[in-house]
Amino acid sequence: MRKFLSSITCLLTLTVLSFALGLGLSIYCRNFDWLARFGALVICWGILLLARPSITGKEIGQHIVASDSELSLFDPAYYAEKRESVPEWALDNLASRRATGIYGPIVCFLGTLTNGFASLLNVAFGFAS
Repeated sequence: MRKFLSSITCLLTLTVLSFALGLGLSIYCRNFDWLARFGALVICWGILLLARPSITGKEIGQHIVASDSELSLFDPAYYAEKRESVPEWALDNLASRRATGIYGPIVCFLGTLTNGFASLLNVAFGFAS
């Protein structure tokens, strides 16, 4: 379960599916309150993205700049420069940084926007209020 909850791809897929299902149900039922409800699910997926370091049990480490390069040890380019394979811990750290710094906030923002304002689309489309 931990692997599923820490998978960025899985959570982003659930985000898109939740939004699409909410939109589809809204159009089918002629009521955008459904999209607002599914917006709440999108917020949940965003919160899980933000919690990725806690779920994996691996903290995001501080950047350590290598003395032989101007690159961080967490940067895959450092290992490409040395022609070594990127360690798993560096990839995991990079994934957590992306989840907490990019994907999580964007998903939470879009989910909150959808949850808060989707029902206003009923007026624009002439659906039930």
